[in-house]
Amino acid sequence: MENLMVASDADAGAAKMGRAEPMWLMPADFREPITDRMIEAGSRWAGIASFVVALGAIGFWLLG
Repeated sequence: MENLMVASDADAGAAKMGRAEPMWLMPADFREPITDRMIEAGSRWAGIASFVVALGAIGFWLLG
């Protein structure tokens, strides 16, 4: 019986947290600070650019 009460208390606490802070519904990007998002975006674009440059270099090497 005690375990059942503990489980119901945990469920009630989770339900209260869900109503109190609906941030869990938002995507992760909106929960993070703007500086972190800018750093991640810059890093992502740098990775894409370096991948394209590497493909171009390999293509140039294969043709040359």
